[in-house]
Amino acid sequence: MLIFLIARLSSSWSCGPRTQLGLLRLNASLTSHSFSSLVKSSESNQSEQNRVESESFTVSYLVNSCGVSARDAEELSKRVKLKDPDNPDSVLKLLRSYGFSCTHISKVLKFNPRLLLVKPENNLLPKLRFLESIGFSASEIPELVSSNSKLLTLSLEKRIIPHYEALKSVLGDPVKARRCLKSSGRSIFSYGYGVTNIFPNIKVLRDEGMPQSSVCTLLFENANLAFMNQSKFVEYVKFVKETGIEPSKVTFVHALIAVTHLSKSTWERKLDFFERCGWSTDVTLSAFSKFPTIMLLSEKKITNTMNFFVDEMGLRLEDTAGCPTIFSYSLKRRIIPRWSVFQILKMKGLVKANMSIPSMIIMSEAKFLENFVIKFQENVPQLLELYRGELGAIPEVQT
Repeated sequence: MLIFLIARLSSSWSCGPRTQLGLLRLNASLTSHSFSSLVKSSESNQSEQNRVESESFTVSYLVNSCGVSARDAEELSKRVKLKDPDNPDSVLKLLRSYGFSCTHISKVLKFNPRLLLVKPENNLLPKLRFLESIGFSASEIPELVSSNSKLLTLSLEKRIIPHYEALKSVLGDPVKARRCLKSSGRSIFSYGYGVTNIFPNIKVLRDEGMPQSSVCTLLFENANLAFMNQSKFVEYVKFVKETGIEPSKVTFVHALIAVTHLSKSTWERKLDFFERCGWSTDVTLSAFSKFPTIMLLSEKKITNTMNFFVDEMGLRLEDTAGCPTIFSYSLKRRIIPRWSVFQILKMKGLVKANMSIPSMIIMSEAKFLENFVIKFQENVPQLLELYRGELGAIPEVQT
């Protein structure tokens, strides 16, 4: 259309040679510009079409071949683009040869869908063979990897093998080192701490009197701490000692884990909070020495649980501080149902009114049923039904 208009204008104007030459140049320029725009538009449309097709194929492949839900596949397609099934198929073939189910594969890909793009023989196979070589069984490898997918993304020579060898050296047993990888593998590789830090850090604990059993507990529950910067590690150890907990006690390990999740300002705020609840600093530190995790519980949960203990159960503040573990249980699913059963038995004179409420709360479910429900079914035939009904009919409370 543009060329036609230029031709019409050229024929209607009375032009000299120079003017006609200018029009020819203008015509050529506009024609070139128009063609260039058409090419760019076509390329842009083609690129967009390719992108849409790639996303569509990626979503379809993740759902149909990998067992990923449609919703997750949509999200993962933003992080990886599959052009064809060749390489992804080879990745899946290798994983399945090691016993990975669709559930295992789905968990692995949710962490890092780009694993479908790596060369499995060069990248994944050596890591799977290493896990096999150190004693993990065919059934253990899929569970280990799917719960700690970072294993497949880390360098075998620079991260995985050195960390395993360090753990084996400290624990003195390859079986314990494998157990550590299973129970604490995610935390071991969470940060890029130097592998050699573990040796001076463990020496600090042993010099303070920590037994090997507690060292094992630390590594099984949160091995990452043992690999952290030594000066920071020493600070945490010193801080826990200042709360009054002896390194020879296993609670020192749990306290060490707890304080690494708290800044100094948060620690001070927690002390102030418990003081407002009626505990002095000494009482709070005593509770912390018995159950260090109490400092990690939300203030809302502590408040609701404390109010129920004091206002409904009639416990004294010192009773709650003496057995701080009771704050870890759910009001809705454990404390209130058990309290309801106890109240009925007390009214019928079947249990002592002065029995220890905290001990009733912390005992196992099987022992509670045996001692407080099954034992009195003849006297209170509806007791089991009541207990089960309480579990589902308690008003919503903070848990």
